[in-house]
Amino acid sequence: MIPIQVILSISSMVLQNCLFNNVCKKDLTTNDHVYRFNIIAYAVCILLFGLSLIGGSLSLFTVLLALLFGTVTALSNLYKMRSLSTGPMHITLLITTSSMIIPTMSGVFFGEGFSIPKLILVIVLIGFLYLSLDTKKGGEKANRRWLFFCALAFLLQGSIGVLQKVHQSSPYKEETNGFLLIAFVCSLLYSRIRAKKSFAALHFNKKHVMLAVVCGLCTYCMNFLNLRLSGLLPSQLFFPLVNGSAIVLSSLMSVLLFKERLTRRQLVGLCGGILSLIGICLV
Repeated sequence: MIPIQVILSISSMVLQNCLFNNVCKKDLTTNDHVYRFNIIAYAVCILLFGLSLIGGSLSLFTVLLALLFGTVTALSNLYKMRSLSTGPMHITLLITTSSMIIPTMSGVFFGEGFSIPKLILVIVLIGFLYLSLDTKKGGEKANRRWLFFCALAFLLQGSIGVLQKVHQSSPYKEETNGFLLIAFVCSLLYSRIRAKKSFAALHFNKKHVMLAVVCGLCTYCMNFLNLRLSGLLPSQLFFPLVNGSAIVLSSLMSVLLFKERLTRRQLVGLCGGILSLIGICLV
């Protein structure tokens, strides 16, 4: 069952990345646009997790951690989507996906062994990330904005993995559905509160709603599976395996579907980054 869950999780992440990239490049050009899109996606998650929770119970620990998880998730999605709207998909996803370094290394705080070869590969990965950042392309102002969004998405997305590990290492790890239900209620409320007055003036068509619903299904699937898998597999295997596979497939999609072009320096950085992620998984 674990291999099937891993495959479903990776597939959900890749599909969501492609949909995010498509809609962000064309339509979601402001924070308000992203907030409204995400509110629909979060509503889908709330419905699905709510149905799964019927007859379940919740501890105070799960409620409080879920509130923090929900806020971090909302911010992570916001800045990931803003990164995609202002920069190339392949490099953006390499940077944000590499945030798995944070939860991977956090495993030592949960009684897991630490690997020196993995640490070396992480340093190598950071070097390739630097090569992938072609700061001359697109103008200095645009790149600074994009890098700012990427940096925030990197830290927030990495924090999600740590919070997943905290919950699944606790005595309340069976309260998965309740944890995620509260988290996405919090994400939805945060997004609605942060939206400006112009929120009401935004007009979404059926296409936007449909894409938001599909992204909501992907979000439900990957969060449900990743939360469980984070408690079943060691951090130094789970996070590199899932995120490394997702970035390889997403990068392939960015070239095949979205016709994105790479400079020689970006190509070296991207390929080296992918190989580093695979190496982290294997050693």
